[in-house]
Amino acid sequence: MHSFDDFYYFYLVVKHGGFSAASEASNITKSKLSRRILDLEAQFNVTLIQRSTRHFKVTPLGQEFYEECQKIIEQVEQAQNVLTRQKVDMQGLIKLSCPPVMMEHQIRPLLNDFLKRHPKVNVEMELTSRRVDVLHDDIDLAIRTNFSANEDSSIIVRDIIKTTHCLVASPELLQGRVIQHITELYEYPSIVLGTQKPHYQWLLHHLAHQEQIEIPLQPRVKSNDLSGAYFAVLDGLGIADLPYLTVKEDIASGRLIHILPEWCSNLGTVQLVYASRKGQRLVMEQLIEHLVEGIRSYSQHEAGYVV
Repeated sequence: MHSFDDFYYFYLVVKHGGFSAASEASNITKSKLSRRILDLEAQFNVTLIQRSTRHFKVTPLGQEFYEECQKIIEQVEQAQNVLTRQKVDMQGLIKLSCPPVMMEHQIRPLLNDFLKRHPKVNVEMELTSRRVDVLHDDIDLAIRTNFSANEDSSIIVRDIIKTTHCLVASPELLQGRVIQHITELYEYPSIVLGTQKPHYQWLLHHLAHQEQIEIPLQPRVKSNDLSGAYFAVLDGLGIADLPYLTVKEDIASGRLIHILPEWCSNLGTVQLVYASRKGQRLVMEQLIEHLVEGIRSYSQHEAGYVV
């Protein structure tokens, strides 16, 4: 195989439009560049550059060869970045958004661990259940749970893992009654997330088979934030569909009753949303991978996730 250096020398000469300019830019002598490219042409019996004292022109074959060399150089630079960036001390500001309850139950330990490892990284957090626009709202990274397919092609949406929801109510509301059939749900008021939807429903999935049942709702309490629905159900105002991760401790302690545990009331997808991968800062790349690895590791030892 011919020396890779000769490919690089040819790339430099064509990129800079001549031997003198390439020599000045690369600190490689003009005579060396000229000699090595002549050797390259001689070995393959081709003409890549037509040159004279006043004339420099790349042949069609030379242009095609240059484009392939350019791809090689870019790949080599990317490979080198893998090594050199390990020496870079990560730093900078990341603006992120996340629902408050999700931050408390899933994201906080992962994010804080990352910040402890990298003391020069700063974070601005917007804790909101509002569906932020990462471009318009100047957010680097949005963390959310989504229940429908993404339709915005202008952003990167990375699906991490699915989470299960369950129906819960307070002992105060049930008064010792055990709900044994889906039709009994209609006898109680409902609490829902979202205030501007045209209609509300619970879509129940049976855990043992593929059966699905849709329960239309006339909610008594609507909340634009998960915490509002959570405290409403704790105070006995109705039945709510909440993430199992949010209420598992309340179920274990008896503060909330898990209704129809053989049914899952919703499936959400934890997503990381950001503007573009192109030119992504190292600190962002590392935080994204840290969150992906950490969230997925939860499924190995915690209920409430679907792999």
